[in-house]
Amino acid sequence: MEINTAVTLGFVTASYFFIFSILAYYAQKIIFKKRIKEVHMFMSFSKPLYSYTLRNDVEVKYGYIPLSSYINVDFGEAGLTGPEQKKYEAEIRNNGIAFQIMITVFFLVVFGALNFILGNNTLTMFSDLGSNTWALLSGKEEFSDFAVFIHSQYSTYGKNFYIVAATMMYFIVIALLMIVTSWSPYLSLILSLLIVVIYCLLVFKYFELPLTFYIDLMLALIISGFIYFLLLRFFIK
Repeated sequence: MEINTAVTLGFVTASYFFIFSILAYYAQKIIFKKRIKEVHMFMSFSKPLYSYTLRNDVEVKYGYIPLSSYINVDFGEAGLTGPEQKKYEAEIRNNGIAFQIMITVFFLVVFGALNFILGNNTLTMFSDLGSNTWALLSGKEEFSDFAVFIHSQYSTYGKNFYIVAATMMYFIVIALLMIVTSWSPYLSLILSLLIVVIYCLLVFKYFELPLTFYIDLMLALIISGFIYFLLLRFFIK
């Protein structure tokens, strides 16, 4: 896992956040007929690092936690109280679930079609990566063995393609989990905490890659994410 692997991984992840932001914006605007207030490239608490406002009064914000991208819709209408407000909030939540289903199907279709064209087996890719990742997290497999597996996949599918494929598989799994957890804010919180814990386990338990790998990964993610943040003004109307 060389430095250029980290740069590619950071760029691919930021690209996903960028595409996700655009799809989420137009799904809410055109399909669900909702007014969008904000588009976030990366997460932030309180004030973002930088923001700008479009002509349609949508504010685009650049955060400081490069874990996701998301949009905020107008979560209430004037005059709504009690049961009406709860009904409106339930509608917003159901729209979010419907969008996650749409995005999961979309990426599965694109991913499956691309693999079909290239002669790859999508189910085999999911199965191999999933079983080896679980073996790593459960302690049944050493990091060195996992690294050998990754390099064997590089040889089988091509390095850059497999990095893109593995990242896409990861976000498809996250989208599936979000469909389940969207029914309750508590489940969403549990999922977020679980993902953070898994990240920490991977970094601290298997910190066998050089420090420069993680530095270049974050730099690539932040720099490409900021470029995409600036480009959003040309894709959101």
